[in-house]
Amino acid sequence: MPYVERKDLDNTSAMVTVTLTREDLKPKIDAELKKFRNRAAIKGFRQGQAPMEYIKRMFGTSIFGDILNKMLSDELYEYLRESKLNILGQPLPAEDQQRYSFKVDNPEKEYAISYEIGFVPDFEIQGLDKSQSFDRLTISNLDQLAEEDLEYARKRMGKRSNPEDDIQGKDILRVNARELDGAQIKEGGWETTMTIYVDNITDEALKNEFLSKKKGDTIRFNYRLLENHKEDNMYRKYLLNLPEEDERIVGDWFDGVIEEVSRVDIADLDEEFFKNYFGGNANNREEAIGELKKGIERFYEVRSNALLMRDFQTRLMELNHFDLPDAFLKRWLASNNEDLRPEQIETEYPAFAENLRWSILRDRLKEQFAIEVTEEELRREYANKVRQYFQAALPDHIINSSVDRLMQDEKDVEKTRKDLETDKVFQAIRELVTLNDTPVTSEVFHQTLDAITKKAEQEQMAD
Repeated sequence: MPYVERKDLDNTSAMVTVTLTREDLKPKIDAELKKFRNRAAIKGFRQGQAPMEYIKRMFGTSIFGDILNKMLSDELYEYLRESKLNILGQPLPAEDQQRYSFKVDNPEKEYAISYEIGFVPDFEIQGLDKSQSFDRLTISNLDQLAEEDLEYARKRMGKRSNPEDDIQGKDILRVNARELDGAQIKEGGWETTMTIYVDNITDEALKNEFLSKKKGDTIRFNYRLLENHKEDNMYRKYLLNLPEEDERIVGDWFDGVIEEVSRVDIADLDEEFFKNYFGGNANNREEAIGELKKGIERFYEVRSNALLMRDFQTRLMELNHFDLPDAFLKRWLASNNEDLRPEQIETEYPAFAENLRWSILRDRLKEQFAIEVTEEELRREYANKVRQYFQAALPDHIINSSVDRLMQDEKDVEKTRKDLETDKVFQAIRELVTLNDTPVTSEVFHQTLDAITKKAEQEQMAD
C-alpha cells in the first residue's frame, strides 16, 4: 500500500515523502501496457498484434514514468486535502532525490519521492471588534460644492453668443497676433491666432485694457502677461503655437486684432433647464441642490471608503502578522519564473510577501464572513457598468446581450468577482469596528487623497 510521511522543517514548511512499492506499481503498469498494445497503431504490425516485448522495449520507460508520476501526484494531493493545510504555491520535488531505475519487468522494491511544501500556520484574526477605532472622512462644505455645481450646470446649459459691442471677464477671445519690432510690425515676424481667456490674464492693467475693447479692435500687448507660466516652452507651445522643432527667437510684444468674442450666457433656472439637465428629478432650485448633493456625496463616499479600506488593511496587517515559508517561496518563484535572476528575487521578495500576506488575510476574512458572489450579483454589476457607459436608459435585451458579451472575458469576470468580494469584506469589517466621522473640506480631502496616492506610487516604484 502507498504511504505518506511528513517531516516539518519549521512552522511554515515541511518535507512530504510519498512511497510506492513494487506491488503498488506493477499491476497498473502491466494493465497500461496491455491497453497501449491494443490501441496502438505501430508500423509493421496489425493493430493489437505487436509483441509485448517490443512494446516494453519501445514504450515501457515512458509508460512507467507516467504511471509513477500519476500515482505519486494522486497520493500527494489526497494527503494534502486530508491534512487541510493552507498550502502556498505548489509542492516542489526535493533537490536531493534518490535515483531509481525504471525497468518494466523488474521495478525497484519501492520508490520514495520527497516534496517540499510551504503553508500558512493556523491563526485567529485579531482586530475585529469595537475597540478598534477608525476615522472616516466626510465632506463639510457640501452646500458650497452643490452651489458651485449648479453654477457649472447653468454655464453648460447656457446659450452661446458672439457679442460685438463689449468684452466681459468670462469671455474667450480669438486674437490674430503679429510680432512687433519696436512700434512696427516685424517683417517676416511670427504671426499666430491666440486663444485668450480674459479671466486668466495675470496682469490686471492688461486685463482691464482688454475689457475696454470690443470685436474688431486692435490692442498691443506683451504676450508673457497673458498667463503665468514658469517655463518658456509653455508660452511657446500654448500661446505662440510654435512647433516643437521651431527654435526661432520671438519677441515679447505683439499687435493683435480681436477677431471673435465667445460668451456663454448662464442659463435661467426655468422649466427647460431643470428638464434638460436633471431629467425630471428636479423641478426647482431646492430640488436641484438636493440632487447635486446626492451625486457629490456618492463621489466622495467611494473615495472615503477606499481610504477607510486602506486603513482597515494596514491595521489588520499590523495585528495579524504571521510567518511565511520564505525559503520555499523564493525557490518556488525561481522554479516558475526562469527569467528571474536570484538577485531579482531577493530584491522583489519583500513586496511579493507583503501582497501575499494580505491575500491570505483577505481569504481568511472571506471564509470567516462566509462571503460569496453569486452569478446574479455578477450580472447586476456588469449591467451597472453598461448603464454607466451609455449614460442612457436602455432596453433590457440590449443590456443583457451586452452583459453576455462582456462576461466572456474570464479574466475580467474574475477581477470583478474579487472586487465584489472585497466590497463585501469591507462592509463586514465596518459592522464590527468603531467608525468616527471626521468632517473636512473638499480641499483637505483631496490633499489627503493625493498624498496617499503619491506615497503608494512611490512605494510601487521602489518595489
